[in-house]
Amino acid sequence: YRFSTRGGALEQGELLRFRSYTDTGSNVRLVPRGAAGVLASRVTADGRTLDLAAADCQPSAPRLDLAAGSAPARLVFTCPAGTVTYTFRPDRYLIDVEGRVSGVTAGEVATSLGTGLAPHDAPEHAAERELSLVGWTGERIERLYLRKASGIDTLEGGPARWAGFRDRYFFLAVINQDSAAFRHVVARDIADETYVAEGKTVRSPRAQAYGVRPLGPGGTFRYQAYLGPLEHSQLEAAGHELEEVNPYGYRWLRPVIRPIAAAVLWVLRELHDGLGIAYGWVLIIFGVMMRLVTWPLNARAMRAQMKNMAVQPQMQARMKEIQGKYANDPRKQQEEMMKMYQELGVNPLSMMSGCLPLLIPMPVLITLFFVFQGAVEFRGTPFAWLPDLSLKDPWYVLPVFLVVSMFGLQWISTKMSGMEDNPQTRMMLYTMPLMMGIFFWWMPSGLNLYYATTNVASLPQQLLIARERRRATEAQKAKDLAAKKAAGRPAGVKPGAPKRRN
Repeated sequence: YRFSTRGGALEQGELLRFRSYTDTGSNVRLVPRGAAGVLASRVTADGRTLDLAAADCQPSAPRLDLAAGSAPARLVFTCPAGTVTYTFRPDRYLIDVEGRVSGVTAGEVATSLGTGLAPHDAPEHAAERELSLVGWTGERIERLYLRKASGIDTLEGGPARWAGFRDRYFFLAVINQDSAAFRHVVARDIADETYVAEGKTVRSPRAQAYGVRPLGPGGTFRYQAYLGPLEHSQLEAAGHELEEVNPYGYRWLRPVIRPIAAAVLWVLRELHDGLGIAYGWVLIIFGVMMRLVTWPLNARAMRAQMKNMAVQPQMQARMKEIQGKYANDPRKQQEEMMKMYQELGVNPLSMMSGCLPLLIPMPVLITLFFVFQGAVEFRGTPFAWLPDLSLKDPWYVLPVFLVVSMFGLQWISTKMSGMEDNPQTRMMLYTMPLMMGIFFWWMPSGLNLYYATTNVASLPQQLLIARERRRATEAQKAKDLAAKKAAGRPAGVKPGAPKRRN
């Protein structure tokens, strides 16, 4: 951090773990250019206003250095009208802030949240689209996208326990303590900032924001500031429900997505930290693990699917016959349908339930889709030829491999199970790989890597089920042939008995 002696305001916050895409060789910096007075306060009391950002203050030390495992350190700014104290921790992105204004007993204090976040991501990250002013009311997140801001906007939703700026991966916020809350959070739209990233000119929207709350007893105020990544473990450790700033999925999906996202991220971090391996290998191992966990369910689904597809031609012929014969009697139609299911050995519920286990891995895939939209763990993480797991494959190797592997696996399964003449099977053989390829073409390479792994890891199971189905098909054909031969014999003639001559 770098602070100014003008009111002890924050001038810069640099994150040493994360590299910048906009300034080659530099780290991510959170405070935009020209955003003076960040975290500085303005006190209004007794009909007068005291702007601490305009006061010359004296720091208690010119520099503080915190080592891992060291105790928290304090930096005190002594100003003509009071003091501002910052307390830093070596293992957290949290800063404790305490202030006191002399000669004031009551009033309100407005704390500057700055003008947004400095640009630091690649154009493909589209971080400027996610740049927004957010606030937590204790029940829900309120959000104002800076690209949609105009004039002076107030963050809706009532008093905010904390408020700040976020983009796709990073967060700068002021957190109220002791059950205090911002009465309101105000943003004034200002000129956009233009920057160049990877040879492309990008506009980053800007808005000057303040959070206003009552002044404490004796002219005091206190809060915490979070300046760091949208990293779930750090947000959760900070408390105050700060993890709510990064909800995964659409609002109606969050009750399902959030617990899965927490579990998935925990497993990924444990594999990464415990084994000490790159996140690319973590995704591969996780993909194999998911296939092993869902093996019984997938086996059941494949068997049900193959059984249904095997009797599909007979079912369609019988259904057409029943519908024509009992066109004016729906009740009779239903009775005959149930008889048909019994004769063919098919449970009508299995037509759906047989496919349901196939959907079991889908919540994890959908969750990973949302996780990759904002998981800072994958930002800037290279693997093999992939420069960044959070960005698309620059050579489109993984999407192409995904299409080819899906087609190859389905073709092998179809050939080995002897179901190549089934029209439904042929349609799925060609359409599914193409549909998935189109969907994954622009997806993050990490998501492609995970799904390609699960696809390949399913090969042993598909081969086993296909062989099982082929044996069942051949046995059924032999049984049908024997029944056909038996049906063609004259009455009273036993198998193997010599025919009489006339």
